[in-house]
Amino acid sequence: MKKALGILLLLSACEFRMDDETARKNLEPSVKIQFGDLAVGDRNVHYAFVDRQKEHLLVFVHGSPGSWNAFIDFFKADTLLHEFDMIAIDRPGFGGSGFGAAEPSLEKQAYQMNEVLKGFSGKQIILIGHSLGGPVIARMAMDYPNAYKGLILVAPSIDPELEEEGWYRKVISTEVGAFFTPKEFEVSNAEILTLKKELEEMLPLWKQIKIPTIVIQGTEDALVSKENAAFAKTMIPDSLLYVNLLEDANHFIPWSHPEEIVKAIRQLADRN
Repeated sequence: MKKALGILLLLSACEFRMDDETARKNLEPSVKIQFGDLAVGDRNVHYAFVDRQKEHLLVFVHGSPGSWNAFIDFFKADTLLHEFDMIAIDRPGFGGSGFGAAEPSLEKQAYQMNEVLKGFSGKQIILIGHSLGGPVIARMAMDYPNAYKGLILVAPSIDPELEEEGWYRKVISTEVGAFFTPKEFEVSNAEILTLKKELEEMLPLWKQIKIPTIVIQGTEDALVSKENAAFAKTMIPDSLLYVNLLEDANHFIPWSHPEEIVKAIRQLADRN
């Protein structure tokens, strides 16, 4: 995952966390959002959800840094709200899931997400992961192959060969570097430092993905190479994979092209 310092500094001004009460006010009265916390081992996993007893459950997993509210606009979308239940989860170290304490292991992150989703049993589950959320949901499908109906990988960091080790990451990981780094980026840095190794460990597991998968990737993504989409083609059979390359789109597809994600959701929901 390539991130220039200038972009990091720009993003540091963004609001990555939103407290539950602010989110509630942002969504109500049209959306009756609920919040939950689940203890998984020594971790707390925080999540937001709308449960109207629909057949399909959409699960949104954010990138790095980020939090569940990266997808708050999808909770407002009438076309989704009336047809799907939705849940967005704070990954470990972000939002309300042990903020500041990184969890570099994708296997452990996948386990934590899956434990939360056990509370929504009986639904057809579609996983949507943006950026680093992409390999997290891929790992979920690898480790729990019978639990999910489909995957939507949005600008995902999945090819270990494309992971570059920026010099600034080692600086951030020092005591002095951490002092001058916003906590969200300190956590992000910790999990991205080990991402290449984590993705290498996943290489023999891709064959365990047996569900339809859609990759949405921008051709002008400066943070995650579009070649990650090509990698997906080598790992997932053509019968299960559809790649949607968006011309001139950058990394921030959930906000610039949300309609493409909605279209992908419908494709998977309608597939038998």
